[in-house]
Amino acid sequence: MSLNKCSPSDDPRYIVPQTGYEWPDNNREYWPTDGWLTAEAENHGFDRVKLDQARDFASNDDLARALLVIKDGYLVSEDYYDEGSIDASTNLWSVTKSYASAITGLIWDDNLIDSTDQLMKDLMPHYPEFEQITLQHVLTHTTGLSWNEEGPLWVQWILSDDWVTEALAREHLYEPGTHWKYSSGNTHFLSALVTHRSGLTPGQLAKTRLFDPMGIEFMVQDPPLTYSNWPEYIEILPQSWHQDPQGNETASFGLFQTARDMAKFGYLYLNRGRWENQQLISEDWVKISTKDHETNIYGRYSYGYQWYLTFVDDKPAFLASGFGGQIIGVVPSLDLVVVLKYEAETPEHPVSGTAHDDMGLFELVVKAVIVPGS
Repeated sequence: MSLNKCSPSDDPRYIVPQTGYEWPDNNREYWPTDGWLTAEAENHGFDRVKLDQARDFASNDDLARALLVIKDGYLVSEDYYDEGSIDASTNLWSVTKSYASAITGLIWDDNLIDSTDQLMKDLMPHYPEFEQITLQHVLTHTTGLSWNEEGPLWVQWILSDDWVTEALAREHLYEPGTHWKYSSGNTHFLSALVTHRSGLTPGQLAKTRLFDPMGIEFMVQDPPLTYSNWPEYIEILPQSWHQDPQGNETASFGLFQTARDMAKFGYLYLNRGRWENQQLISEDWVKISTKDHETNIYGRYSYGYQWYLTFVDDKPAFLASGFGGQIIGVVPSLDLVVVLKYEAETPEHPVSGTAHDDMGLFELVVKAVIVPGS
């Protein structure tokens, strides 16, 4: 199901499907704009023994760097390991994709897009190569374009002069909308779309509309911080975001944040786009983004608009997930946000350690919440 604008006389403005979540009340007694307030986990429904088991699970993982738990709006557990720290701003990798989805929601809220069923070539006429690919296909990884997340073709893409043109040059394997294929190239289309429709890059839009109101430190890089010196790994400034050769932030990866700021982004979605007295993203975009548009992904997930959907026991959750084990997990029925950071291995930064289980850790935290009557 795609999202279309209703006529101005309709109430509500948007057509919204049933998401299946039990959303918490978003009239909060405080907001963490200036920082998270802490509380005892036991006072917010946690079984301390089970939560400590989850923390031990993380501490015994050579690659774990951070575990944060937000319950009922309070920081009830916070642990850092090895190089991890409260100030460590690291690459979120593909967690960035969920931020790109949110920023796309901003231009949709601004009526710069009429429908997710619009053809991309109509939204960006300077790229007729999109042919019959719609925004819905881009948001759900169903463009039908060939893609490989690893190897020389990926490097060829990030070294190209125009990432959109390079991704569109890949073979059209399937009719759009018929097959799910994970693609960083697909997601980067959103970056070019945001810039073309709004006149602002994703980073500029995110800073003024999302990050500043939430108290998230962020710097737009000028001149652009690109991968032109690949394969030498580029040095990153804290709270920054990689950019493509056109100066558009890389929608698929490359946003750098602290674990506490990641938790704020998850909390924004937990509160259906509301922050303090502002609706930063429409509630309806949040709900359509976390709906199951594609199912049976990797055998255990569904997929929304750049968000993974799953269940822990019978509790639905949605996740921003990135290479190496980066996770922002949201469980609306428990008023819960969980943030995980791991050291991600790259050719430039090899790490040693045992294989980790990020989803196993996430599930341990969720299962540590005491549910009445269970």
